[in-house]
Amino acid sequence: MLPATLQSPGEQNPLDNTMGVMLIGVILSAILYGLSISQTLYYYAKYPKDPWYLKLLVAITVCFDTIHLILITQTMYHYLITSYYNSNALTEATWGVIIEALPTGVTGALVQCFYAFRVFRLSKKNLILTGVIMILVVGNAGCGTVWVILAMSKKSYKDLLDISALTMTINALSVAADVLISLSLCIIFQRSKTGFRRSDTILTKLTIFFLNTGLATSMCAIGSLISLAVSPDSLVYALWYFCIGRLYANSLLAALNARNIIRGQTADLDELSRPTVPTSRASSSGRTPNISIKIDTMQQYAASEMALDQKEMRSMSTGHSAA
Repeated sequence: MLPATLQSPGEQNPLDNTMGVMLIGVILSAILYGLSISQTLYYYAKYPKDPWYLKLLVAITVCFDTIHLILITQTMYHYLITSYYNSNALTEATWGVIIEALPTGVTGALVQCFYAFRVFRLSKKNLILTGVIMILVVGNAGCGTVWVILAMSKKSYKDLLDISALTMTINALSVAADVLISLSLCIIFQRSKTGFRRSDTILTKLTIFFLNTGLATSMCAIGSLISLAVSPDSLVYALWYFCIGRLYANSLLAALNARNIIRGQTADLDELSRPTVPTSRASSSGRTPNISIKIDTMQQYAASEMALDQKEMRSMSTGHSAA
C-alpha cells in the first residue's frame, strides 16, 4: 500500500508513515525549541560580557529556529486541520514543507562555521583541516539552496522523489562535517594533555562534551539518511529532519553555556592567553626536564584551571633550582 502522500484520488490510506511521523517530529522539535529558549535566556544572563558577534550569532540562530518551528507547525495545521476533509491535499507539497528547509540549512551552516572557526584557532590555524570542513559546510549549504529552488517547482510529493538523491547528499554532507568537526576538536584536546590532573580533567570533559554534541546532530542526520534510503516513498525522514536544526541550536548554546560549568567561573569564550611555565635547568637526578604546557588550545575554556597548574609548575621549578 502506498503512503498517503502518493495515494491516488479517492483513496484514504493510513497516515502513520506520513503525517503521523511529521506530527511526532513537530512535537519533538517543539520540545527541543523549549530547551533552546531556556539555554538562550541562561546565556544572555550569565555571559553579558561576551563579544557582540557571539550574542548576534545566538540571536540569529534562535530567530531561524523560531521561523522553522512556525513553518512546520503551519504545515501540520494545513494538512490535519484545514484540509481534513480533502484527502487529495495530502499528496500536494505545500510551500511551508519546502521553505522550512531554508532556516534549517542556515542554522546548521552558522553553527558548523562557528565550530570550524574553533577548529581553526585551536589547531593553530590549520588551513587544510579548516578548509576541508568549510568545503563540506559550504557544499551542504549550496546543495540545500539548490534543493529548495528545485522543490519550489514541484507540485506533489511524488514529484519530490525526483530530487531524493540531492536530499540524501545534503544529509551525507551534514554527517561528514559534524563528524570531522567533533573528531578534530577531540584530537586537539587529547593532544593538549599535559599530565597534570586539573588540566587533563578539563580536556577530558571537553572531549566527551564535543563527542556528545556532535553525536546528536550526526545521529539525527544519519537517521534521516537511512530513512530516505530504506523508505523513500514515506515521510519518516521528516521526523529526523524537523529536529536537526533544533539540535544545532542547542549544540551551539550548550557549548557557550558549558564554559562556566567546566571552568567553574565566568570567562569570555574568545579570551586567549598563553601561560608560560618556567622550566628548571637541572634536577637533583641530573636530568634536564623541559616542561611546557601546550594548553593554548583550550584557554578560553579553562584559563583559571591552567593558572593553578602554572603555580604548581613554578613551585616544582623553584624546588629543582634550589636543589
